[in-house]
Amino acid sequence: MVNLKTILFPSISNRQATIVMIITIAFLIPDTMIDSVSDFVIPQTTSVWGISFFVMISVVFTITQYLLLRFVWLKTKDIRSKSFLFNGLLKIIIASQYTLLAILIVIIYQILFMSQYYTAFLVWTTIISFLLAIVLLGTLARKFFFWYRYYKRDSIIILSYALAFVIMSMTFSLALILDLYSFSNKQGIVTPVSEVAFPSFDEAYWLILVFHYIYHYLDLISFVFLWGANALLLLHYRKRLGLVKFWIILGLPLVYYLGTFVDIIGLYEPQSDSESFFFYLYFSLNTTAGGLMYGITFITIARKIDNQRIKGYMTLTAYGFILLYISSQITLTASSYPPFGIVTLSLLGLSSYLLLVGLYSTAVLLSQHAQLRKTIRNSIDEQHSRLMDGMGMSELQREIDKRITPLIQRHAEQMNMQTALDLTISEEEVKQYMNEILRDLHEK
Repeated sequence: MVNLKTILFPSISNRQATIVMIITIAFLIPDTMIDSVSDFVIPQTTSVWGISFFVMISVVFTITQYLLLRFVWLKTKDIRSKSFLFNGLLKIIIASQYTLLAILIVIIYQILFMSQYYTAFLVWTTIISFLLAIVLLGTLARKFFFWYRYYKRDSIIILSYALAFVIMSMTFSLALILDLYSFSNKQGIVTPVSEVAFPSFDEAYWLILVFHYIYHYLDLISFVFLWGANALLLLHYRKRLGLVKFWIILGLPLVYYLGTFVDIIGLYEPQSDSESFFFYLYFSLNTTAGGLMYGITFITIARKIDNQRIKGYMTLTAYGFILLYISSQITLTASSYPPFGIVTLSLLGLSSYLLLVGLYSTAVLLSQHAQLRKTIRNSIDEQHSRLMDGMGMSELQREIDKRITPLIQRHAEQMNMQTALDLTISEEEVKQYMNEILRDLHEK
């Protein structure tokens, strides 16, 4: 007999989490597509069927979000027990996600019983989601720069991820500024007859226009950095698939993404409503293909690892990439009725946490277990090993610096008190000495 505690707090396996993710993606993609063309489908979205579909997406979001949060809670139990930061961050994420859920419930109530909703709810959803992503991706970028600083050997992949995440954090900061500017020109209440219009920055204040163009080009740069890092991780497959087939498959997400810039650089401009409709549908999934590729990269790594904890962390990372690149392309500034896209945007913060905790937990665990590093090095391909080995060794070296340096300096001070010799040792000298030891250990 299943008790109430098991129902409310289920234990979720990797396979069950994968099913939850597939269901989530299946509803997020149409939510994203409808949001991108919401100004073309006003009769459909404001109909009973349109509102019913919005409510259905919201119900699925409520269930899958709870299950994903439960999965994250179980998979990060070890790292949270040792890290006040990650334990606190997860509590903030849970509180934020349920705040977003409460906003969504209020919007649905207002739509069903008042035939309107307040634009302020869209503003707060945008602020909460983007702020979470900015902070978490900034923290992740800082970790990667630390790893790059401590591990200079074959570290181009680590540097690519570091640059991608810091640029992505900057991109989200600009996106938040642009969205808040757009919301400032919107009415306070949205009804079925309200205008649905995406912002145009052609006549905006010059600084906003500059932000608009910087946003697009920073977004492109971060995407290219991540694409390059994942291309290096998947490089060994070129022998199995053949060089031409490998680059075609790998290049499709990049070509798809670059294809959405044709209107920004002036190569193409839709000439009719029909052309605009299909172009914006195509545009709506411009980063989804890349997110799926990045997710598949880490799922591939996870399948080759026998250690269940590392497998779980890699799975979290894969889910984070997929959800991040689906949710990051959403803007609610069109203020459609009902607000399609709000469910997808609400997962932006959670996806950023999945990336942060998945990658950092892997590094911490590998830094603590030399035999585990050796086992994983022997079980996965060289490119995958470079990333994981670099993360683990860098975290180990950082911990040694933090713990050993004060001990050596304290010992030197004690020797100074007992002898007439000046044995002052600088922090840089200690780090250099420890680097030489770790380098010798790593080569052996």
